[in-house]
Amino acid sequence: MATRRVVTWNIRAAIGPGPFPDRWWSRIDADRLRAIGSFIGRLDADLIALQEVALVSRGGELVDNAGDLARQLGMEVRFGAVRTSSVTDGDAVTGVGCFGNALLSRAPLRSARTVAMPAAPMQALVEPAGRDHPVAGIRYADAPATIREPRCLLLAELDGLTVGSTHFSHSGSGERLLQAQATHDAFDEASPALLLGDLNAPIETPELAPLASWTDGFEAPPGDPGRISTDDGWLIDQVLARGASVHGCRVLRESGDLSDHYPLVAEVDVHRRGTGIAAERR
Repeated sequence: MATRRVVTWNIRAAIGPGPFPDRWWSRIDADRLRAIGSFIGRLDADLIALQEVALVSRGGELVDNAGDLARQLGMEVRFGAVRTSSVTDGDAVTGVGCFGNALLSRAPLRSARTVAMPAAPMQALVEPAGRDHPVAGIRYADAPATIREPRCLLLAELDGLTVGSTHFSHSGSGERLLQAQATHDAFDEASPALLLGDLNAPIETPELAPLASWTDGFEAPPGDPGRISTDDGWLIDQVLARGASVHGCRVLRESGDLSDHYPLVAEVDVHRRGTGIAAERR
């Protein structure tokens, strides 16, 4: 049985907390990214899942959150994204940027692939009418364009363990339900397996029901304040396992204002080798 220390963290592209800024690519802070790397380095993790990771071409300059952290930590890296933005300087387009997920590992990463998450139909309601949500009762077709963004799951295999880093939609419980089912399906029968990321929903919510057969990494019960993983009080970052045991899962609020999320750390005991994603399709 192998034991690995794992971390998951929505790093917000090293932009920092507060309202999400216009021209976000201009707010990426190299010093903040190094501080994020230093904090992670002190955790002595074997595997790190990151969300809201930026890769930007900005006027000929490359900004590479995942690559810079991998080099700082001396780890292997994989990056997956399906969301892109034009980078502008005034009215001129000077580059392109993308947001996605990353995996960093001490062990070699193999068979990596990116799975695009489904989006709800344009005629669907973002949230049912009467729900406490700013766009409850409004169709996606009539909601602001920023209400949803393309999302993905990054999958990789290391030493017989299948791992995924993902970030579900921030608005739309029905859309998150579709994404939870797609995530479950993408892992297929792979075991042992780990799912790490910002699911934008507490573990007990109906939209995460497709993942109910997975083991919740937290020992604290649903709704416990110890699960709060954002600076505004949400319990939405998760560590889920299949064919493995998780213990010591906790939120590290001592990371302070490096992001609007706090990292999670956990110890994972892998019981047996599984098929892995390399053997999903025979």
